[in-house]
Amino acid sequence: MTTPASRLPPEPDISFDDRGLILGEAFQDSYFSRDDGLEETRKVFLEGCGLPEAWQSQSHFTIAELGFGTGLNVLATWDLWRKTRQPGQILHFITTEAFLMAANHAAKAHGHWPELADLSGRILARWPVRAFGNQRIWFEDDGFCLTILIGPALRSLQAMDFKADAWFLDGFAPSRNADMWSPELLKEVARLCAPGARLATYSVAGAVRRGLEACGFSVCRQPGFGLKRQRLEAVWPGKPESAPAKPASVMVIGGGIAGAAACFAFARRGVLVELVDGDPCGQSKASHNPAALVMPRLDRGDTREARFFRAAYLCATSLYTGLGGEIFAQMQVQELPGDDRDRVRLEDLAQNPPLPPQLLSKIADSGLLHRTGGLVYPDLLLPCLSQNATRHPVTMAGLRYQSGLWQALNEVGEVLAEAEVCVMASGTQLDRFVKLDTELEGRAGQISLAQIEGPLPGTALAGGPYAASFHTQLLFGATFDPWDLSRSDKPSVLASGHQQNLDSLSSIAPELSARIDIATAFGRSSVRVAAKDRLPIAGAASPKTGQEGPGFFVLGALGSRGFTTAHWLAEHVASLACGEPSPLERDVAAAVAPMRFEQRRQRGQTLRQF
Repeated sequence: MTTPASRLPPEPDISFDDRGLILGEAFQDSYFSRDDGLEETRKVFLEGCGLPEAWQSQSHFTIAELGFGTGLNVLATWDLWRKTRQPGQILHFITTEAFLMAANHAAKAHGHWPELADLSGRILARWPVRAFGNQRIWFEDDGFCLTILIGPALRSLQAMDFKADAWFLDGFAPSRNADMWSPELLKEVARLCAPGARLATYSVAGAVRRGLEACGFSVCRQPGFGLKRQRLEAVWPGKPESAPAKPASVMVIGGGIAGAAACFAFARRGVLVELVDGDPCGQSKASHNPAALVMPRLDRGDTREARFFRAAYLCATSLYTGLGGEIFAQMQVQELPGDDRDRVRLEDLAQNPPLPPQLLSKIADSGLLHRTGGLVYPDLLLPCLSQNATRHPVTMAGLRYQSGLWQALNEVGEVLAEAEVCVMASGTQLDRFVKLDTELEGRAGQISLAQIEGPLPGTALAGGPYAASFHTQLLFGATFDPWDLSRSDKPSVLASGHQQNLDSLSSIAPELSARIDIATAFGRSSVRVAAKDRLPIAGAASPKTGQEGPGFFVLGALGSRGFTTAHWLAEHVASLACGEPSPLERDVAAAVAPMRFEQRRQRGQTLRQF
């Protein structure tokens, strides 16, 4: 019987010599020069790629790297960027790593360079999670964005679409780690080059030089650093182009979690945000429930859906924990089985987890314990995310593109707000303004709060239904009943809905549900929107106005997982709108694209229910 592949990336086998130099035992090689790793980075990679001169006139610049390692190249680049950056500039640093080391090992390696202590502390505090897939870490104050692709470099790059202005090739020596210098991998490096991109590496191995030349690079040797007599510099054909200027303004339609996340993603890039929301008090939004449970959706297969939901969860929890305890109450979440099929799935995930033990462990009887989930409080979160936006508490009746601007109109055609880019995040009203190739489905969701006998649970519970302590009551739910989106009213809170929530909870937590005093139940009901394949909709789109124009995007159909997925999707939309690299893999971006159903039909594919 074949042993199933691990769902976790392997840990590196490392040691430190008597000088404190970090060594990769599996490859019998050091992570950086024995002479001085920081000076090597500056000489080989920064100078080799013509930095900082190459980025000085660019609104944004993208560096890609093979081999994150200790993060030293990131720190050295970040340090130079802070010293030379112009106001408003953004640097994207995209790096690959198959063997992510622990933060404490990286900290020991960084200790050689006290001049980088400040930056080291900041990156160590937000060190990536050891999980396959992509993670993005923003340092907004410096206009610096780190995206790490965790997994085999070839597979990681094959999944991506971006154009790098510079490349650092910094794997272990070709004689010790041939995969990091293979012809197939170098072809991917070439595919992901912007015109005139510069590449640098410490290696002058003949196979590396010939591989780069075979891909189309112009390669030359330069004096090396330390004991290495030479290094390589290479240039991709073409003339470097000026990065397109990011939009000065964006108009976000809708102030639920999708719209608020979009406001946050654009504001961190210095884009002025106009927020148009005719429902500022959240009378109809599911985003204005008193609390929302944040936990991952974990799948057994290595599918694009599994990668999307895992990456979105890591993105959301990283953001929420940085906002403070008033906005996000981090607590453990027990995921419990509701039937035998769930039991098998959870047992398999417990035996071969896709997240490290610090985030995920097995519950003694059956189920999973998510250690970094929790409750987010929308009444505090949404204003926080949109605090830099100019608010327009009005309802948009029409939309037009005129004189290079998208304009929101009232019922008599007056302009309510305008901007270069428009993001439709209007929930139940999405298909009123956006051309979509599928009908959206409405779902009425009722949550319940009630008194219980005895103590409230110390952890949240989930498994289809969910329950969590909310002040002195138990919050539980939620119903998920069909709702006609053409209706003008909103669903009512019904006694039958409370009973339905109670019955659902009893399937995973019968002892807890038996203690609920259903006579004390009250709640809230709202409408969620979902696409037929149960995946969100995010990306460039076309309006229904008939007035085509650039810079029109949609973000919505988040279903019941909006507080977990909105931020990853908003980062995707903002990246597209600003001409920056998206953190999403190509197939994930296609899976959430607004016109995905038509694209599948054109390819002769049958719509598959996810």
